Amino acid sequence: MNLARTTSFWVRTLAVWGIVGLILFQAPPVFWAEETPPSQPSSPSSSDETPVPAPPEEKPNEILAIQVRGNQIISTAVVLNQMRSRKGERLVRETVNEDIKRLYGTGYFRDIQIEVEEDPQGFRLIVSVEEKPIVRQIILDGHSTFDEKDLRKEIKILEGQILDERALKEGVEAIRKKYGSKGFRFVEIESEVDVNEKTKEATVFIHILEGEKYKIKDVRFDGVQAFKLKKIRKLMKTKKDTWITSGVFNEEKFQKDLDRIQLFYQQEGYLDVKVSPKFDYDAANRKIVITILIEEGTHYVTGEVKIEGAELFPESEIWETLEMLPGTTYSQYYLANDLDRIRRYYFERGYVDARIVPDVKLNRDTGKVDLRYRIKEGDLYFVDKVVIRGNKKTKDIVVRRELRIRPGDKIDGEKIRKSVQRLEDLEYFEEVTHDFEPGSAANRKDLVFRVKEKRTGELSFGGGVSSIDRFVGFAEISQKNFDLLNFPRFTGAGQKLSVRARVGTIAQNYEVNFVEPYLFGRKISLGVEGYNTRRDNLNVDFDESRLGFGVNLSKAFGDTFRLGTGYTLESIKLDNISSDAPKVVRDFEGSTTLSRFRLSQNWDTRDSMINPGRGLLFSLQEELVGSFIGGEEDFYTLQANYTHYWTLFKKHVIEFRFRIGTSQDFGDSDTVPVFDRFYAGGLGTVRGFNYRRVGPLEAGDAVGGQTLNVINLEYTFPLPYLEILKAAVFVDVGQVHEDSYGLDFGDYAISVGPGIKVKTPIGPLAFYYGLPIANRDTEDRNGRFEFSLSHGF
Repeated sequence: MNLARTTSFWVRTLAVWGIVGLILFQAPPVFWAEETPPSQPSSPSSSDETPVPAPPEEKPNEILAIQVRGNQIISTAVVLNQMRSRKGERLVRETVNEDIKRLYGTGYFRDIQIEVEEDPQGFRLIVSVEEKPIVRQIILDGHSTFDEKDLRKEIKILEGQILDERALKEGVEAIRKKYGSKGFRFVEIESEVDVNEKTKEATVFIHILEGEKYKIKDVRFDGVQAFKLKKIRKLMKTKKDTWITSGVFNEEKFQKDLDRIQLFYQQEGYLDVKVSPKFDYDAANRKIVITILIEEGTHYVTGEVKIEGAELFPESEIWETLEMLPGTTYSQYYLANDLDRIRRYYFERGYVDARIVPDVKLNRDTGKVDLRYRIKEGDLYFVDKVVIRGNKKTKDIVVRRELRIRPGDKIDGEKIRKSVQRLEDLEYFEEVTHDFEPGSAANRKDLVFRVKEKRTGELSFGGGVSSIDRFVGFAEISQKNFDLLNFPRFTGAGQKLSVRARVGTIAQNYEVNFVEPYLFGRKISLGVEGYNTRRDNLNVDFDESRLGFGVNLSKAFGDTFRLGTGYTLESIKLDNISSDAPKVVRDFEGSTTLSRFRLSQNWDTRDSMINPGRGLLFSLQEELVGSFIGGEEDFYTLQANYTHYWTLFKKHVIEFRFRIGTSQDFGDSDTVPVFDRFYAGGLGTVRGFNYRRVGPLEAGDAVGGQTLNVINLEYTFPLPYLEILKAAVFVDVGQVHEDSYGLDFGDYAISVGPGIKVKTPIGPLAFYYGLPIANRDTEDRNGRFEFSLSHGF
C-alpha cells in the first residue's frame, strides 16, 4: 500500500467521522441516549399548571442495509462474511472499525472505506473497496546461475492468486540471499508489477542483474591481542578459497561469524568490543580480501558482589553457588549462569516463586563491574496434585511410577529433574516438560508433567558390517512400550518385547526377549529370554552353537541399587572341529548342557542411560554352573564391571571402564569349558588386536583363560559444526590369564588410538584405529582398523 493512498484513506475516514460527530451533537441522539434535563418546578406565583413536554423519541440506530461497491474479483458474500456488522443489528462505531481491520487482514484489498448514510429509519453502510489484482503471470529475466524453477520456489506468490506485495518483497529478498550464498555479493534484483485495471490482472516481472561471483582470497584480522588468532579463526565458518573449502562469500553466514566473534569477546569480559569488516575487491580476479577489525576495549572484571534478601537460608550457601566472584572475568553469560544457580538453589528447596534481580554497576574508569543480587524469596510451596497430560497410549501408572516426587511433598527441583530424566530414559516420549498450576490452597501448586509420545514399536530390516562379524543382515520387531493384555494394540504398559534375527557370514543369532519392569505393580523386574546362536569362531578351528532359555528377576532398592537373580538352561554344541585343534577344544566336541544360577548386584548413578555424561555404573555377578542343578559341568564365575563418566565441559566426556572376572572348576569337572572361558582382543576389550588373540594360545589358536582384566579409558568430544560426529581417543589395557585368580603384571596388552562415531538414521557407526604398544605373547605388532554398524542407537 503506498503512502499517498493510505493518507487519502485516513483523511476521508476522519472527515466522515467528523461529519457524523457534528450530526450527533446537533441532532437528536443516535448512538447514545441523551439524558432529559429534569423539569423545573413551576413558579409559586403561577396558578396555571404548565404541562411538561414529552421527551423526544430516540432515533433508531438500526443498520438497514450494507452495500458493497468496487469489488470485481471478490464476491459480496465474502466481504459481508468478514464483517461483524449485520443488517438488522445496531450500528456500533467500534464494530465498524474492526470490520475495516478484518477486511484488510484478508489481504484482498488495497483500500477500504465504510461510509455511514443516515436514514429516518436508521443507517445504511456503504463499503467501498479497491481490490488487489490477480497474478496472471510471473516473468523472471537476467538469470543464468540458477534454473528458473529453483528461483520460483523462493517466490512467495503464485500465478492465479491475489497479489500480496509483502510476499513479493519477501520472495525478492529470498532470491537475493540465494545468490548471496553463492558469492554474488553485488547482485541486483528488482520487481515490477504491471496491472490491467480493466481485468484486475497483474504481470509480475523480476529483473535480475547477477554481477560477478566473488571468492574469498584471504581472511585477515586486525586488533586481536587478548587471544591467539587461531582461537578467533575457529569461531568462523567463512573460509578462504582452498582445495578443501569453496571460499564462496555468503553474506548471511559472514554476519553470523561477526556476531559470534563479538559474543565470544563479551563472554570473556570485553563488553565494549567492536567488530567490523573491511572488504578489498580484486575485480580482475573476482577475489575478496576480508579484514576483520577488532577493537577489544577494556577487559572488565567483577568488583564488589553483594547478596541482599537472603533470610531463610545461610548467605554462605548462596555464595557457594556463584561462579562469578570478585576478581573474576565479568560477562552477561556468567551472570545468567549465576542467576540460574541461585534460582535453582531456591527451587530445590520449595521456593518456586523466588525472584533474583541483579543490579549491575559498570565502572569504565576502573574496569570493574559491581553486582548486587536482590533476592525476593517468596513462599514455600508443596505439591497438591501431580497431573499427567499427553499420554494417549501410555498408561498413567507407567508415567507415575517413574516420578520421584509425590503429592504432599515439598516442591524439590532436583526430584523434578530426576523425574523428567527417568521419563526421557524410557524412550517413550519425544519431549517431557513440567510446569505448575494453582492448587487447592495458597501454599500448594499442582505439578503438571506434559509428555509428547513417539513411536515405540519398530519393524526394521537392514544390514551392517563390522570387523568381527563381517557382513550381517538383520530383521527385528520390537515394542518398547508393550502391553501383553491390551489386545489388539499391545501397547501402553511399559513392557518390552523384541524378536530379532541376525544372519551373517560368521554368526547367526535368533532371540526373543520379554521384560516386565514392574511385576504386580512392584519394583520387581521379570525377564524371559530364548535364543539360538551359531558362530564360526575366528582364529579357532571349530563352530559353536547355543540353544538356551532364561528367566531373570531383579528388585530395585531406591533409585540406584538393584539386586537380581536368574536361571539359564542352555545346550552348547561344538562341531566341525579340525584335526589339529587344541585338546581343550576336542575334549568338548559334541553337545554339553549347562545349568546356570546367578546373582547380581547393580549400582547405577548415571545422569542418563542413553547418553551418560556423569555418574557411575558398578555391577557384580556371581554365577554357579552345576551338575546338581541339571547340567553336565561344575564351575563358577565371578565378575565385576565398573564404569565412570566425567564431563569436563559441554559434551566433552571421559569414560573409564574396568572389568575383572575369574572362573574356577569344582566337583567332577577338571577344567572350565573352552566355550565359557574369558577372551580378549578386538572391539569391546582391547582394540587394535585381532579378535580373541589377547591371552593363552595353543598351537597358534586362542583357547581363552580363567581370569580377565580389562581397562578402557576413552575421551569423547564433539566436532565443531558437525553434530552427527564425535571424535574419540582411547587407551586399552587387557590381560587374560590361563589360571583362576591369575595375575601377571608383565603380560598386559596395551593399545592406543583415535576413533570417530557417526550418528546415522540406521544406527551408530563407530570407527577405531588401535595401535598395539605393548604385547608379549601374540604376533600382533601393527595397527588395526576396526569398525561396527548396529541398527540401534
